[in-house]
Amino acid sequence: MSTAQTGAGPVVVGFDGSGEARRAVRWALTQAKTRARGLVLAYCARDRLPPPGADLVASPLAGAVPEAADEAAAVEPARRQLGSMAEALHRTEPDLDVRTVVRGGTPEAVLTSVADETDAAMIVLGESHTGVFTRAMLGSTEAEVTKTAGRPVIVVRGEESAPGGPVVLGTDGSEQSSAAAAFAFDFAARHGLAVHAVHVARIPVWGPTSEPLLGGPILDPAPAAPQEISDELVDRQLKPLRERFPEVAVEVVHGIGPTGQALTGQSSDAALLVLGRSEHGPLRRLLLGSISDDALHHARCPVAVVRA
Repeated sequence: MSTAQTGAGPVVVGFDGSGEARRAVRWALTQAKTRARGLVLAYCARDRLPPPGADLVASPLAGAVPEAADEAAAVEPARRQLGSMAEALHRTEPDLDVRTVVRGGTPEAVLTSVADETDAAMIVLGESHTGVFTRAMLGSTEAEVTKTAGRPVIVVRGEESAPGGPVVLGTDGSEQSSAAAAFAFDFAARHGLAVHAVHVARIPVWGPTSEPLLGGPILDPAPAAPQEISDELVDRQLKPLRERFPEVAVEVVHGIGPTGQALTGQSSDAALLVLGRSEHGPLRRLLLGSISDDALHHARCPVAVVRA
């Protein structure tokens, strides 16, 4: 069974001074203390999305060439913000190793490189507020980081989590969800929480059709497994984790409806929603969407995405 690719290094958290980023820092601080790790506050000098009201075509093209002067002008205020946040953390947590990084580049490039350099345990960032159209055209910071990072990525969403809420795991028993399952059980054990393993039988929305430009099917043509077989796969995946973490209470929940909606519905009272991420091509994601991307923008609690 695959295990979550958590490194032995610190928790890396993206910080831009916003309220969402400050919430992410508080969440990351708890994880750093729980795991006895350090904390790295990372500031990206260039956003990947154009400012509100900007031309969605011209802005990305212009942003393809880094504006060194603009990035340099942003560095000094960023250093001051990071320094203030680090000092505040040192006052409340004097034994915590807190470091700061200011680097030019997009958030996905900066956070991924910092995490790789430090062998980070995870990457944490706050939710962004890009609109549906902008996300469809350009993607979002959250989705891009989960696609490039080789370790768990947590997006801190929703209000403050209810104390004692479960860890909701989206699973289908496949290899693609095994790393997410391992992360969910480990997280639950560290925080004294239960795991609700949500399993939604895969029901095709459309039948396989042909894409004339590609000369092949645009949907995954694999038929959905019968319910009893899917249940057996999930039980087989959870069995070694139940044995490894006997203190974690486990409840298997059969979701109803589209997978993304079923998981989002379970997130209302959850401490964390944990999902795997498989490598589908951009055309399939555009046509069918992505369960993890959907949860990143609609869940009511923090979301952890763990790549297979």
